[in-house]
Amino acid sequence: MHKYLYQKNIRIAIIGGGGFLGRALIERLEIEGYELILIHRKSSVINYGKKHTLIPYEEIGDDIFDGIKIICDVFINLAWKGVSGADRNNKDQITYNIPLTIWSVELAKALNCNHWIGLGSQAEYGNSNVKLYESMQTNPSTLYGISKVASSYSALGLCKAYDITGTWIRLFDPYGPGDANYWFIPHLINSFMQGNRPELTKCEQLWDYIYIDDAVGGILSLIEHKAKGVFNLGSGSTVSLKEVVEYVREYTKVNIIPRYGSIDYRKDQIMHLESSIEKISKQTGWTPKVSIRDGIRKTVDSIVKKQ
Repeated sequence: MHKYLYQKNIRIAIIGGGGFLGRALIERLEIEGYELILIHRKSSVINYGKKHTLIPYEEIGDDIFDGIKIICDVFINLAWKGVSGADRNNKDQITYNIPLTIWSVELAKALNCNHWIGLGSQAEYGNSNVKLYESMQTNPSTLYGISKVASSYSALGLCKAYDITGTWIRLFDPYGPGDANYWFIPHLINSFMQGNRPELTKCEQLWDYIYIDDAVGGILSLIEHKAKGVFNLGSGSTVSLKEVVEYVREYTKVNIIPRYGSIDYRKDQIMHLESSIEKISKQTGWTPKVSIRDGIRKTVDSIVKKQ
């Protein structure tokens, strides 16, 4: 049980909650009975519960709380433009997302929040191919990673100026029911279920996948303990992509043999992606609970039910 969250009159504001992680986080908070302030673009197609307060905006910097008296305790920024691989070197990573992140801190101040949380990425570390600790120097290789690093420094600095507790989460690869079909695991599941033989690399990469429920639990633990600073949020372990493929084959119950090695590795291919979660575990007591095998089984089951 999250003691901090279960205090009465705790309100949580979220901007950009329409994505994979946002939907899962909102669902969890709804189950636990929290009043949410959900901030979204006017053009967004949203499906939030009617019991929550919805605040639309048109442009970054809009004075969306003019004449509205709302006080919140926690502000979570999940908004980001361009998360797919094809968009990771788009100039919007810099020109749009950094101002958006800074604006989210201004919104937190306007709501009198005492805790701001922003979502970063493992991409901030670049292609290090070693176990990754928060104390390591960042070395991003894409505009996506560069803009995440710049956003973290800007937002946490502004939080300090406003006397707001600032938390930055470097998220590793989340997966699970509801994930976008273009990511590796759901794409693989759909390929097998459609009878296709996937074209793959040798799949020797060692990867850090975190099941969506564990990722949400990690965020809640950071809220509960009002943890300040930068935190990795991953499984803290690795699995080879070949194991992932074989687990998917097992649970989709197909006899299809993937074409391992039919695709070459990229020149900048990361072969070892692994988070250290010692910091978040030590400060909050959080640890992931769902194994990669169980997580893939749950993900396959959810996709099968939709067929």
